[in-house]
Amino acid sequence: MILLQRPLRGYSTHNSRLKLPLVIQRVAVISASNSARNEDFRHTLEHNNFGYAFHIDDYYTIVQGDNNARLFLNKLIEVYQTGISYDAVVITRGGGAQSDFLIFDNYNIGRAVAKFPIPIITGIGHQKDVSITDMMAHTNTKTPTKAAEFIIAHNRSFEMGLLAVQQNIVIKSQQLFLRHFKILEELKKNISLNTRTLLAQHKEKLSFSNQRIAANVKDILHEHQKKLSLKIQFTAQTSQNLLRRKNSDIEHLAGNLKLFSRACLRSKNLHLEHMQKSIALMSPQNILKKGYAIVKANGKITSRANDIKEGEDIEVILYDTILKSTVKEKIRHDGRETDL
Repeated sequence: MILLQRPLRGYSTHNSRLKLPLVIQRVAVISASNSARNEDFRHTLEHNNFGYAFHIDDYYTIVQGDNNARLFLNKLIEVYQTGISYDAVVITRGGGAQSDFLIFDNYNIGRAVAKFPIPIITGIGHQKDVSITDMMAHTNTKTPTKAAEFIIAHNRSFEMGLLAVQQNIVIKSQQLFLRHFKILEELKKNISLNTRTLLAQHKEKLSFSNQRIAANVKDILHEHQKKLSLKIQFTAQTSQNLLRRKNSDIEHLAGNLKLFSRACLRSKNLHLEHMQKSIALMSPQNILKKGYAIVKANGKITSRANDIKEGEDIEVILYDTILKSTVKEKIRHDGRETDL
């Protein structure tokens, strides 16, 4: 069993006061895209000795340099805005120079971590000092691997508690079984004696009832046979009359159906011709002929400027030409002044 102890610290934040779920399964990881330590974290979780399954979502960003604090903060906000109910957020980073860790002493990042509504576990690989982000987080560990071991140990602790409860239930059940076994044996003897007595009494009553029922059934069957014979004759006559009326109604409906179907088909054909003409007018090729264009960014059609960044390659599709260009500048336009 792996035992990890949370570091002692004198800071109480909203995040540190959050209660970890009994079992941590869904985890959001904020790390650099090329971080080998992040791979160590993932490998440790996915190949744990207890067979625990984890769902890990990666959120890649730059995790060094104070000047990249805004990018890191935006990634933390992105995790929150997904609306996914993560059990924990893990911040990982490998080792490096002292200056590489300045980003984790940034005030805005520390403030966001302290107020974050999901427990944050840090494993930023800094052996010597504890950063502000470490102190504001729920739990800080020294390395990404230690962070993974902490999560595994947390889940193992819950499992051990369940196993202890299970063992206690088994022991209590055995004690109850032994306690009530003698009572059940005594009840069994009493039930057996009482059952024989009741069976003998009811056997006599059942025999007398069978004789009375047999006599009554014969009289009832004879009476119902007479009534059934009369109903069969009446039903046969009624059925013939009903069939004649229904056949006449069907012939009348068939004539009306032919007339109505011809009129309906003519109406639907006219409507179909009108729709075909409308579709032809609204087709992309017809609209492009009128001077409009389609803009594609990253291989997808878009009409929102926010989907296109400066310096990005785009395609402008005209009626008979595709223009490939690079966005040099984005100028906001309210649509009020135009040369169209």
